[in-house]
Amino acid sequence: MLIGEPADVSSLKLSKEIEEILFLQSLSNLVSRLSYDRRLERAWQMVERDYADSSLTLDEVATGSGANKNHLNVLIRRRTSLTFHQLLIRYRLARAVEMMLAKNYSILEIALENGFGSITTFERNFRAVIGTTPVLFRRQHNK
Repeated sequence: MLIGEPADVSSLKLSKEIEEILFLQSLSNLVSRLSYDRRLERAWQMVERDYADSSLTLDEVATGSGANKNHLNVLIRRRTSLTFHQLLIRYRLARAVEMMLAKNYSILEIALENGFGSITTFERNFRAVIGTTPVLFRRQHNK
């Protein structure tokens, strides 16, 4: 997986437990909830495609999906119980977890490849959402 390479949600290899920690539901359920509205579907496609760009913003996604940024955020929250920013961070974390489980990338490589501007930002978000550090998570899941 390289920066700029399109993501395919069906290729994510996460356990149900990790999906529910990240997205508060299964990823397939989340995607189906977003597909009810064309603007939400386009927004999700942009998140999947551009998640590794650390400068991706709600403004850009709203413009690309044809919605006002505040309205788009409300729509996303109604469908997923997450704000746009939370959804983006959690998708980045999902891709990071996948990398952690697939190969022995450094934590810095994982952070930068998945749109986190620094290792500190990655570790802070990882701990806040998953409840442990990336290093401890890797040790627990790579046995």
